[in-house]
Amino acid sequence: MQRPAGISPRRIYLLYACFVLFSGAVGYRVFSFQVMQGPALAQRAEQFRYREDLVPAHRGDILDARGRVLATDVPADRVSAIIQEVEDPRRTAELLAPLIGRSQEEIYAALTQPGKEWVVLQRRLSAETSQRIRDLGLPGIVLDPEPRRIYPMGTVAAQVIGFVNWEYTGAYGIEAAYDSVVGGVPGQLIGERDAAGNVIALGHSVWNPPRDGATLVLTIDLAVQRIAEQALKEAVEQQEAAGGTIIVQNPKTGAILAMASMPSFDPNHFEDVTDASLFGNPAVSAGYEPGSTFKVITMALGLDAGVVSPGTTVDGGSYRELPDGTRIYNALHQEFGTETMTQVLAHSSNVGAMFVADRLGAETFYQGVRRFGFGEPTGIDLPAEADGIVHAPDSPLWSLTTFYTNAFGQGLAVTPIQLVNAVSAIANGGTLMRPHVVQEIRGEGTTVTQPQPIRQVVRPETAQRLTDMLVEVMETEYRDKFGIPGYRVAAKTGTAEIPSPNGGYESGPGSTIASVVGFGPAEDPQFTVLVKIDRPVKSPWGERAAGPAFRKVMQELFLLYGIPPSEPAELDAGS
Repeated sequence: MQRPAGISPRRIYLLYACFVLFSGAVGYRVFSFQVMQGPALAQRAEQFRYREDLVPAHRGDILDARGRVLATDVPADRVSAIIQEVEDPRRTAELLAPLIGRSQEEIYAALTQPGKEWVVLQRRLSAETSQRIRDLGLPGIVLDPEPRRIYPMGTVAAQVIGFVNWEYTGAYGIEAAYDSVVGGVPGQLIGERDAAGNVIALGHSVWNPPRDGATLVLTIDLAVQRIAEQALKEAVEQQEAAGGTIIVQNPKTGAILAMASMPSFDPNHFEDVTDASLFGNPAVSAGYEPGSTFKVITMALGLDAGVVSPGTTVDGGSYRELPDGTRIYNALHQEFGTETMTQVLAHSSNVGAMFVADRLGAETFYQGVRRFGFGEPTGIDLPAEADGIVHAPDSPLWSLTTFYTNAFGQGLAVTPIQLVNAVSAIANGGTLMRPHVVQEIRGEGTTVTQPQPIRQVVRPETAQRLTDMLVEVMETEYRDKFGIPGYRVAAKTGTAEIPSPNGGYESGPGSTIASVVGFGPAEDPQFTVLVKIDRPVKSPWGERAAGPAFRKVMQELFLLYGIPPSEPAELDAGS
């Protein structure tokens, strides 16, 4: 065979060598992929074909005591962008802005982030908005289903319920306290996928379905909650106050029928709240000096120890002078003369309260205060409950002055739930109950919360004697101010000064906490009510700032629950 003219043997050898090298490289790569890297590549292919996805569980509903929906899930979508597939970021931003509630500039910046492959543009879209986005047919814009938590009643009981955050976990309130119960357990889908990521119908797959969350039924009665919130709103506005709290409790079971606080927020739009302190529930977490409402506790301890009786008298001068020369005065330096223990409550005499504390002695007094639950959480099923502050004689912050001021509710701190729960113990015959806001959990089975007594704090006869005294206080001192015609109600007012950060107490308008706490009807108490108004401007006094709201709540409760009057003849005469 003759070689072609013009081609040298050297060039032929060179071409042959290149062919051999090329064939060897291809053979090595084939060997490398099939033999050396075969198992690893097979595993990667398997991972691509079989992908694991978490399937969110349905979050359980939250219902009020009568079955009305307070929180539930609805279908929703989130809109995202695959940045590399977005053809015209500027035009895309212009079209999406009016639909998803973000500015064009924000969307454009999100779509042009360097090094970013995927970005979520908005969440919790309505079905209508999702459809409008689909109709646009924008390249690179993707809609994914995700559950959306809604609160049909808006701001009603918001600080009790809390909300679900962007990670779809409970934040604050019931949503947080019962997150593991109401939130359920996500499911798992491991499926063989095609190149587009869709599950192959006839392929091998594993499906572990999600376990949906349980439904919670609260003790909160929406009708009572609305009564409390409306009364609180009117009081805060009328008094130009900073805020306040109203709690309604069933004294026999410890169940909370209403828990309202202002200011509040709308859990449907938690992301718009700029002050995160609004998310907290001051009814369980905000300590305050209770003022003269605490005289109910001091008197209960005195009566139960037998050191005073309703008829025991004290020379009610305007002040008490301590061994170190400190003088502690009645409010406005009033002098009441000789007064019985019932009159001590009616006059709200600081000197009279100190007299009772003196007869008890510090050790017995503080043992009793602790027995009533002050200085420790009540154990209510809500998060972030505060302990309150009680300085006993073994505390370096305690002094003789502290002892006497504690007797009339200054120099210590309680939470609203502690105070209303303690007064409920007097209403029910002396038993301190565990307060609670969830009465039933409906899941695979049904769990009902049973009333939980904590301890006996005073004898039943003590509770009855004090109830009679407080009824007399209402009928003689407060009847024309906030009495409830036809009903025997036991109540006590309080006006507490607010400690100053610089020491001492604040002064001037808006420098008190005004409150009323009581229960009724006295012959068979069904409700304990605390009304607390923070920093009222129009009047600093409990009877004026909080009294009208207390009367409104009590009247409407009696009407709502159909409770007959204690004294029908008097009611008829009054009407």
